[in-house]
Order: sequence, then structure tokens, then C-alpha cells
Amino acid sequence: MRSALTRLICTALSLSAWPLLASAEENTAPQSDAPQNDAPQNDRTVVQESMTVIGETDNNQIELTGLTETLANVPGGTNLIDLDEMNGSQASLAKVLNYEPGIVVQEFFGGNDQPRINIRGSGIQDNPVNRGIQLLYDGLSLNQPDGSFIIGLLDAEQAKYISVYRGANAMRYGATTLGGAINLHPRNASNSERSLKVEAGSFGLRKAALDLSNQWNNWDYYLNASHYQQDGFRNHSEGERDSLALNIGYQNLEWENRSYINITDNRFDIPFLLTKEEATNNPESVMGEGDTPMDELLNIPIREPFRDSQQYRLANKTSYHGLNASHTLGVYAEKTEDTFRNPLSQSDTTTHNYGLDYSTDYTHISESDLATNYLLFVSANQGAMPREYHAINPVNGSLMQQFADVDLTASNIVAGGQITQDIGLNWKALASIQWAYNDREIEDRKNPGVLDSQLTYSELNPKVGLIWSPELDQRYYANYSASSEAPNFWQLATVSASPHDPLNNYLFINDLKMQTANTIEVGTQQQWSRLSWELSYYYSLVDDELISVVGDFAVNGKTINYDGRTIHQGIEFGLNAAEESVFMAGDQIIGKLVYNYSDFRFDDGAYQGNRIAGIPTHLIQAEFGYRPTHQWYLGANVRWQPEETWVDHMNTESVQQDAFFLLGLKTSYKPSDLLNVFIELNNVTDETYQTSYAIRGQGAPDLPTFIPGAGFNFSTGMKVSW
Repeated sequence: MRSALTRLICTALSLSAWPLLASAEENTAPQSDAPQNDAPQNDRTVVQESMTVIGETDNNQIELTGLTETLANVPGGTNLIDLDEMNGSQASLAKVLNYEPGIVVQEFFGGNDQPRINIRGSGIQDNPVNRGIQLLYDGLSLNQPDGSFIIGLLDAEQAKYISVYRGANAMRYGATTLGGAINLHPRNASNSERSLKVEAGSFGLRKAALDLSNQWNNWDYYLNASHYQQDGFRNHSEGERDSLALNIGYQNLEWENRSYINITDNRFDIPFLLTKEEATNNPESVMGEGDTPMDELLNIPIREPFRDSQQYRLANKTSYHGLNASHTLGVYAEKTEDTFRNPLSQSDTTTHNYGLDYSTDYTHISESDLATNYLLFVSANQGAMPREYHAINPVNGSLMQQFADVDLTASNIVAGGQITQDIGLNWKALASIQWAYNDREIEDRKNPGVLDSQLTYSELNPKVGLIWSPELDQRYYANYSASSEAPNFWQLATVSASPHDPLNNYLFINDLKMQTANTIEVGTQQQWSRLSWELSYYYSLVDDELISVVGDFAVNGKTINYDGRTIHQGIEFGLNAAEESVFMAGDQIIGKLVYNYSDFRFDDGAYQGNRIAGIPTHLIQAEFGYRPTHQWYLGANVRWQPEETWVDHMNTESVQQDAFFLLGLKTSYKPSDLLNVFIELNNVTDETYQTSYAIRGQGAPDLPTFIPGAGFNFSTGMKVSW
């Protein structure tokens, strides 16, 4: 696969060069046999290049303005990230999404780019997290047919902007999840330069990415080819990803059409978990390198757990923008091959997924200049995910018998409408309704009829909201919303495996209900010349929450609908400040503070009164920077969890995640518009801490639970643009 992908990248690079060659031929070809005047021709060339740059800048500004206005019309918490405004490394999704209000990122699987992402308690019960958020690429779903996702397939550097709709604020994009939606807005020739980026660092980190683009008349293309690999902080934690992204677009004053081709090959080894004692005293180790009974039972060097995934995706999106109305239609098709091996069993899944998304909106302006916007939207997808299961030989790590073989088929329809009404010069009201239908079918191919199941879910989700904007840069909002989330096949079809007796591994079916939630939210955004801040408070009552109750060895995770109501409430706060000419003319001090408060509890039921495990109650992140000149940046950042965190729902004190304080330093220098270099130092105090963990019903000190965080490490890189 990797050699094939390499050949494909080389072919794409050679094909993509033809517009450049054609352009060069046009510029060098004589216009006539008559003598040419060099001076006017040079002047004309300069003017043409300037017009091209201005056009690209205008298109980029139009895109940014459009995204900003779209999010400003959402009566709830959102984020907008401009990757080109970030200082330092963008090598991982965790780095890009960190330091954002409402988003909690934990490294998983030993520091590879497979982060556990949480928004308002979304999917925190799963190990690894594979649900709870709708992932989008230019507004088109990246999730598998059953709603699950493989987070490592995302390469954040393919995006120019990332918009985040927290919670049910993502209703328009078909998100029926508790966490909302993360939308990657891809790079194209209008918003990005041609560039070469390289990066290297500790633990064998190497990354290189080439961006090529060009525009001619109304057409443009953008090509990204990248390679990422890392040996990892721990033993048996190597990871590697190759990706190719190509989009070709056509645009005029009314129409825009863009086609996407994405190919990703992602593989990483899984170092698995450690007991609290080993994670503290020997964080680089893996099970099997010691002499305890648990080391002998879960010998990682022999069992060799890993995940190997390839994705091939083709998509097209067409938009029409009229004077008062617009229409957007997107279609996509993808194939994913996924081999996922834990210490006790291996699953092999081949997925074919087909989907579409359509929306239309119309704006009416009354005689009193009050606007009414009508929005209709529908998204649908259908796919097959046949999955085979094998046991792992504990002696030599080879595959043993196939103990299950099932056809998994999923289909989904989400449709709805929304009205946004100006009710005064400074007031705006919103009313929306969303209908979600999910179908999950399981057919037993190994023992026909034994595991066959069909589960159907349907829910109607309303939302009402209000926005008050007394000043241009002030916004207050409130909303009530409902959300629903159907279980995916990882939760419906569950493996029971034993390290002692692999011949008796088996698959069973969970008859699960849909998780539903009702949420109220209030918040504000404020901006002044040197200071901006945002604050959201949300309170969710969740019924039938999908809770994973992990077994002794952290691989037998049965999912249940919790037998009582759960409460998710929290505060999402972000502050940005800047001051110029502090020590000398033209210098600048920059500050950023993010505080996420997460109070998730069991209201009643078996764990009544306990906190839901998995998310720190308090997470404080900050970055302070100084620019002596426009070209040079010096910064320090902190990530602070001031309290211990529960890792099991029984709230067992002996197995809590320790509090920690991480300090980082970075510097970047941009001597010209063509070159940018940076150096990052992470965990400079070399603190020992646990970055993540398996969430259990009840934990114990002698069970493998924790994933250690990396010690002191660094990365350095440069970007050359043209």
C-alpha cells in the first residue's frame, strides 16, 4: 500500500505541474513577429502578478468573513481556528485543537496522533474514543456509516480553517451527538500558498508536507502530499501516516464546484496500558517487560497490538449563490480498510460508505430592514461494514481461529429546517427542528441466524435560541436544544475474550437504546481593541447515556445504557489579550488563557452521586508570547490539571489520575515571507504524569489502566513558501 501511495503521489505531482508549464509557455511565447518593447511587457507582468495576489487575498478574506458571520449567527458556543495564525508545530491534531475553550484533548496510544477529543462529555466512555463528535471535511461527513470514526485518518494541515460547533449547535450539519461537530475547511489555491514543510524532533519524529496550487481563469487546484512518522516515547509505540489530498475547483460570481480526492494510510503500534505504579516508576515500559503475573498474561512484545487503516475518498460539492437564496449539494463515496488488534483479539473491517448533503436557504428583507432567513437541510448516508474477528495466540502472537464473522450495515437520514429572525436592531431569534433516523443491521455469516439483529432509532430534536448584540463586537446568547445519539457497531457487537482461554472467545450483541439529551446554554463574546473573551455555560440532562464498563484487562468493554439520568454541566472560557509598544516601538506582548470546567455526575442509578470518570474537573491552559519584532516570536505555555481525576465510575481514590503541571517553550522566526522556522520544547521540567487512561466501572491498583505522558521532548521545523 505504501509503495502504491508513493507512486500515486509522484504521478499526481507530475500531472499537477502542467498548469505551471502552460502558464510559463504563455508568458514566454512571442505575441507577434514584430519587435517587442521590453519595458512595457515587464510592467504588464508585474501588474498581472499583483492582481493575482490581490485576488487570492480577497478570496481568503471573503472565506474568513463568511465563516465568522456564520458562527456569529449561532446562539451558542463555537470555535474558529486559523492554522496559519498558529506559532510552532501543527504536526498533530492534538496540537491544533489544544488551547481552545470547550475542547479537551488527551493524548492516547502512546503519543501518536490518535488523540482522545472530548466536547461536553462526548463519547468519553469508549476506549479509544470513536463516537460523540461529527467530523466533517468541507461540511461533508467523515464518520463511518455507523457514526464511528478513526481519528488518526485526519491530517489537520490539510485545513486552512477549522470551525467547531459545540454540542447541539451543530444541528445544521447533521450532528446528532452530544459533542457537536468539527469541520475542516480545506486549503485551496485561493487561501494558501505553495509550500514545503519539514519537521523533526524527539522520539524519531519526522514529518514532511508539500503543498502545490495554481489558478487559471476560473479554475484552480490544490495538492497536499505528506508523510508523518514517530518512534514514540514508549516501547512498541511507532506510528506512521501517509496522505494525499487533491481538490480541483471552478468558481464564478454565482457558482462554485469543488471535487476532492483523499487517500490516507495510517498505521501505529499500541503500547497498551500500565498499572499506576509502572506508569509512575517506569513510564517508557510496556506490559511483558516485567516479571509480574500481569506482564506474563498481557505480553505486548509478543501479542503486538496495532491498528492499520487505509481510506480512499472521493467527494464533490456544488454551491449556487443568488441574490437572496443559495443551494449547496455535496456527495461522497469512500472505502476504508481497518485492521484493529488489541492484546486478545483482532478485527478486520472493510467499509464502503456513500452519502449526500443538501441545503438551501432564502433571506427576505422586510420594509423595516429586518431579515428573515429560512434554511432547509438534509443529509443521508448508507454503508456496509463486514467485520471478521480472530483470537490472538498468547505464545507467539499469531492469529488463531476466526470466532466471528458478521455483516454490518448502517443507514442514516437527518433532515430539518431553521428560521432565523431579526426582531429588532440588536436582537435575533432562532427556531430549528431536526429529525434523525438511524438503522443498524447485523447478519451472522459464521453461524447464520445466531447473532442476527436489526435496530432502528428515530428522534425529533428541537432547538430555540436568542442573540443580543448591543454593540458591533458584543454578543450575548442563550439556547435550549435537544440531541440524540445512536450506538455504533463497536458498542452493539461486543467481544468477550480471555487471555487464559483464547479458544473460547466469542461475540455477543447488546440491545442498546438511543442516548438523548436536553441542554440549556448561555454565554457571551466580547471584543475590544486589545482584549477579547468568550464565556459559555451549559447544563445537559442525559437519558440512557452510553456507558462503557471495561473488564479486568481493559479490552472487554461492554457498553450499557445507564440505568439513571446523568448530568453534564460546565464552563468554557477563553481570553485573548495583546499590547503593543511595551518595551520598544513595534514590539508586542500576547496572552491567551483557556479554562474548561467539567462537572459530570450520575444523578441517580447504580453510581448515584459519583462523578462520571474520564474528564478533569478543572483544566487550565495558557500561552504568553512576546514579539520583539514582527518576524520573531518567543512564547511559554502551560497545561495544568490542578486536581486528581477519577478514572472509574466508582470513584476509587487509589487509582486516580495524578494532577500535573506541564511547561512548554517555543520560538519562531520569519525572516521573510518565504521562510519560517520554529523550535518547540515540551514538558521542559520532565514531569512524570499520566496523559490518559482506560475508563472502568470500578478500578484497582493492580489493573492496567494508565497511559504515561511523554517526558521532555522537542521539535523543530521550517516552512518554505513561494
